[in-house]
Amino acid sequence: MELNVSGLVSGFDWKSMVDQLANVERAPQRRMRVEQADLKRKNTAYTRLKSELNTLKSSAETLKGTSFYEKRSVSSTQSHLTATADSGTSNGDYRFEVYQLATAAKQMGNSDVGAAVSTSAALSSAGFAIPVTAGTVTVQGKQVTVSTSDSLTTTLAAIKTAVGGSFDYSVSGDKVTFTDSSAVVLGAATDTSNFLRALRMTPNGTSSVSSTAKMGGMDLSEKMADANFTDGAGASSGSFKINGTTISYTDTDTITDILDDINNSEASVYANYDTVNDRFILTNKSEGDLGITLEDVSGDFLAKTRLLDANSGSLSRGKNLIYKVNDDGPLESVGNTITSNSSGIQGLGVTATKASGAAKVSSVDTAGESITTTSSHGYSTGDAVTIYSPGTVPGGLATGTTYYVSVTSSTSFTLHTTKANAEAATSAVDVTSAQTGDVYFLDNSPQTATVTVKSDTDKIKTTIGEFVSAINKVQSMVTSATASSTDADGKVTLGVLAGESLVADISRELRNKAVGDVSGITSTIKRLESIGYSTSGYSNQITLKDEATLDETLRDNMGQLKTLFTTTTHGLGNTFYTYLDNLLDDDGSLATTQKNMTDQVDDITEQIAAHERRVKSNREALIRNFVAMEEAQAKVNQQMSFLASRFGGGK
Repeated sequence: MELNVSGLVSGFDWKSMVDQLANVERAPQRRMRVEQADLKRKNTAYTRLKSELNTLKSSAETLKGTSFYEKRSVSSTQSHLTATADSGTSNGDYRFEVYQLATAAKQMGNSDVGAAVSTSAALSSAGFAIPVTAGTVTVQGKQVTVSTSDSLTTTLAAIKTAVGGSFDYSVSGDKVTFTDSSAVVLGAATDTSNFLRALRMTPNGTSSVSSTAKMGGMDLSEKMADANFTDGAGASSGSFKINGTTISYTDTDTITDILDDINNSEASVYANYDTVNDRFILTNKSEGDLGITLEDVSGDFLAKTRLLDANSGSLSRGKNLIYKVNDDGPLESVGNTITSNSSGIQGLGVTATKASGAAKVSSVDTAGESITTTSSHGYSTGDAVTIYSPGTVPGGLATGTTYYVSVTSSTSFTLHTTKANAEAATSAVDVTSAQTGDVYFLDNSPQTATVTVKSDTDKIKTTIGEFVSAINKVQSMVTSATASSTDADGKVTLGVLAGESLVADISRELRNKAVGDVSGITSTIKRLESIGYSTSGYSNQITLKDEATLDETLRDNMGQLKTLFTTTTHGLGNTFYTYLDNLLDDDGSLATTQKNMTDQVDDITEQIAAHERRVKSNREALIRNFVAMEEAQAKVNQQMSFLASRFGGGK
């Protein structure tokens, strides 16, 4: 037990002496901590070196891959044509001429799929395509209250009464007509009902205004049985197939739910309802002339929506992309992205967003020698055209022949063998029979762009530069960590990794691999020096002395450059990667060295703890002895006082 004040009895400050003795005894701990700190600094330096070596290994791994040198850069002269190129795509210029973009096919349901509005039922259940809301509506400046519990007939009669005079209305063909002696004015800023919008009525500045479309239609928020189909209530549940994908519905699903299920399925179509034409439409998610297959498995969803051919639905065919590449073609692509499937150019993908010049033939007038197109052809008299057809061209015409058009309308023209005849509208080509299948005329003004594919020399050059830079950084770190310095007093300080044999081995191995010839190469490019890099001989740094040589190699000798880095076993990429992979492996020499240092640090920590326990034990023993001395001295003093008090008084 330690006294609060040492020497209280003896007058001897023994506690200070005990502390000093313990501090002297701790001298080995201080030496061990210095050794431990040195090991930690070395381990930290090795960790930094390991990070740089991993960077070098990553660069070497890239350079040793043979496919890396097959990478391609690709550019286009026009923004409306973008391209990608896989490794190994043939270098060159590819001139594309795009005449027609691909469009998606659509399955068009028959119109009037929704039943007509009931004029006698309450507005809320009359079958309006746009559900009527209650409120006020203004006609000819007169405001009328609309109640959804009233019928259409009742509401229209109320409007007639409110307006008065010569105003009248009629209902026919699921449409309403308002007439008056003056221009019919509809609506006011204060209207709160959408009744006029539900009637599909828009003012036109005349004395007669009619619904622009049918009032009746589908209520998509209802289930099959209550959705207001023209052909009667649908089966409450069932399933159907679109493009082979089965979609099922139950008696709790609304029409909107079913459309959402179609859109989210693997049928690859968009399903929607066209309120203007009162019909359902399925649109392929992929462009091109692709069909859409339909089948009601159970129930009658496809039949009630009139999407089936049997219910007057019809396929509006999609268009394929029509193009030429390097004057080869015309070719067709199913979709606006051209792949090798149509172009034959392996690895090249081209996406077009603009096209012009193609006009599809609708019919041929053999008597008038006139060609009619499916839509506006956009040609001018005197334009040169050629004919293209995956089917059979009209009689009297030939593919590969240039014709000149004489425009007779935006969708028709005659053909002539000379521009002069076309401009004079004389000597039209004799068209003897109609076409079979698809036939197109192509003018000489398509959307053009040139795609250039070349080796990605910039990427390769950058990666080689990063590889050399990584070597230099490792060597610089080694030099800095192993160098010694002398201060003004002549004191020499060694680098943190000075004397570490592993560091010297790493530096030597990297230098030997970087500056020597690659074994097994017989070509002229067999070392880094061959491509413009060199060393001074006074340091381990590598510099690019002749960039022109490197650029020339990248341009003209990619094969030899590839061999320099990828040759099995001895190629620069391979030899560096193999060496570093072994060095940095969990069982490699670097990991082993760092583990040994970590173990030494832990061992020293244990030694310091054990030594401190001995110091504390010795200190406590000394304190106990001095305390015993103080207690003995106290007893002696007590006895002396007693004797003095007993015998000292007789003097």
